[in-house]
Amino acid sequence: MKYRTLKLVSLGVIFAVALVLGGTALGQISATTEYRVEFLADIADHPGYWVRSSEGFLSVYYKDWGHPIFISHIPIATLRSQDRTEVERGIFVATRQELMELLEDFGS
Repeated sequence: MKYRTLKLVSLGVIFAVALVLGGTALGQISATTEYRVEFLADIADHPGYWVRSSEGFLSVYYKDWGHPIFISHIPIATLRSQDRTEVERGIFVATRQELMELLEDFGS
């Protein structure tokens, strides 16, 4: 009986430590302000996006974030004058689907 109790207590301690460490890790990830995805397909659903210029390239920002989550390989300088002006002001799109269509248009 003592062996079973020891196993249960050990598992409880391991579980508690895992919870604490996991919570700490998640807190650090959410506090990170430089989250970026490498591929357009990795952009998550979000309640709105901004398409703007960053580092001279077409970039995507989540609606409520101040840094880009994706920087494309499309130089702003290659866009038509009107498109460049709109991007420099910022283009808001509400859905991920609209975002993908807009970026596809700019890329063609």
